[in-house]
Amino acid sequence: MKAKEIFGLMVRFFGLICLYQGLDKVPSAWAAIYPQFPHLRFGILFAYFLMIGWPLAVGFWLVRGAPLLVRLAYGPE
Repeated sequence: MKAKEIFGLMVRFFGLICLYQGLDKVPSAWAAIYPQFPHLRFGILFAYFLMIGWPLAVGFWLVRGAPLLVRLAYGPE
């Protein structure tokens, strides 16, 4: 395996870790949001979506191979 392929595998591995971190927070966020449904405030809802959303977005990007990151590290082919 070439260094670029190993780097791509490590990027995808870290993407899986980010996806796990985002999905791990879903049950605790649901448990905190569910009792507040009659009196739900946008700020609290936004904070929980942000807590879950950014690791999922970054993880999805990394799992797809993060082409910009790989191009920055190894240059165009």
